[in-house]
Amino acid sequence: MPRPRKKKSKIYFGSAAQEAIIQYNKSKDPNERNRIYSERIKYPFEKLAETVLNTFKFSYFDVSKEDVKKEVVAMLIQKIHMYQEDKGRAFSYFSKILVSNYDIFKVLSVYSCISVCPNASFISC
Repeated sequence: MPRPRKKKSKIYFGSAAQEAIIQYNKSKDPNERNRIYSERIKYPFEKLAETVLNTFKFSYFDVSKEDVKKEVVAMLIQKIHMYQEDKGRAFSYFSKILVSNYDIFKVLSVYSCISVCPNASFISC
């Protein structure tokens, strides 16, 4: 009788990613930071961005989903230095950044529709 396959973990942003972010922030060497990012942080950031984009259904962008995902990952990279390990889990911190920016994107998209067609009684973008 064959042995059952070991189930793969579905956790993409776990303790390993958090430790990598902490190590990334402590490092001052650009080569080491690039290595840490490409080997241990890139996939969790991309997966987090993809999950948020699929959850909130960003359908109003004029660019491809992949381009939006890259922009979201770039925003996370810009904010990575602000994470403090004593303030909570990295996943929670970066999720909050994405959700708050989702609200900003939502407001801006509605505003852009209103500014384009101010006399319309029903706005669909």
